[in-house]
Amino acid sequence: MALIKNETQSLFDLTQIKRGDCVRIRRACDTTPRNGFVTEATPNRLMILYCNVQNNAYSYLEVYAEDVALGVWVIDWTADFETINHEPEE
Repeated sequence: MALIKNETQSLFDLTQIKRGDCVRIRRACDTTPRNGFVTEATPNRLMILYCNVQNNAYSYLEVYAEDVALGVWVIDWTADFETINHEPEE
């Protein structure tokens, strides 16, 4: 299922991703993904809490729907660890 529900306005489909979902996210140009979970989900923005392994601290990552629609981010997410969703879709 697509994460972005509106092509003209670039909004997250909140029926697909919600607070508490686990994510693996990386910038399209990077090779190392970040693992974390969604702490806030709004139509325009996701807040993701992840562990920064370089300094062993927790950090937040803001992901905007516009950037996802442009292909800046590659995101895998799941609510149950059985169904893995991908954006962009494979």
